[in-house]
Amino acid sequence: MKKIPVAQLAATIAAATVFLVMNISITHAENLSSSWEFETGIYAFIPGYVNGDSTVDGGTVPLDLDMSDVFDILDFAAAGRFEGWKDIQSGDGSAFGFVVDVNYVRLKPGATAGGGSVEVDIEQGIVDALAGYRFSPVTMDNTSDQTVTFDVTGGVRYNYLKQEIAVTPGLTPPFTVNLGTSKDWFEPVIGARANYRINDRWNLILRGDIAGFDINDSMEWSVTGLASWRAWENTSLRFGYRIYDIDYNTGSGSNEFGLDVTEHGPFLGVSYRF
Repeated sequence: MKKIPVAQLAATIAAATVFLVMNISITHAENLSSSWEFETGIYAFIPGYVNGDSTVDGGTVPLDLDMSDVFDILDFAAAGRFEGWKDIQSGDGSAFGFVVDVNYVRLKPGATAGGGSVEVDIEQGIVDALAGYRFSPVTMDNTSDQTVTFDVTGGVRYNYLKQEIAVTPGLTPPFTVNLGTSKDWFEPVIGARANYRINDRWNLILRGDIAGFDINDSMEWSVTGLASWRAWENTSLRFGYRIYDIDYNTGSGSNEFGLDVTEHGPFLGVSYRF
């Protein structure tokens, strides 16, 4: 029986949940429109630069990739976000809500030399399930519609990381040496977001999060700056820049496994609000 990676299964479940909630929400839009606001979207984070090191079975190798390197070894990537916010019955614009964010990437670099080959399979999946609170908007100027809204979120992050290497020396009889493994873990995550509404078309968004806190041998953080342009009534295009850092290390000696990298590059997305 083919074994399905836990990250892919988690991503599938999260995506199915998102579409189910969307379907229910659209079906009952007349009842929900006055109290809930939902937003769903897909996005792409394109690491223009990756720097750090990878540790597999106690051996550490440096990673130094630019954007062309990333595109050469990229096998598959998918990312999406779904969130809902409900006004608190205070009339001041404050709200509580939830956020589900799913990110999955698979890299498959490889090389051949002297009749042998090396194949690397790297996967990372992240699923965030967060609860949030939105503070009352702050008006920048009483004569304009410019406002700043602040959100805070907290919840659980599921991480899946696989680093496997298959080495075929090219000898007779042929054989392959398999190295590496996969790890998955849960960790707490907290985040914040500031949304500056310039006008009815443009927003500037700054958001960040911190996860892990070394509870499960992991520490992560990210910062994303975005410009959002409302191209159609309920649809916005977003573009900006993200920095993501992970420091995960577990085991010791020949069992040591870890990933310590910093990635940064363009962020592109499209979102639909209803």
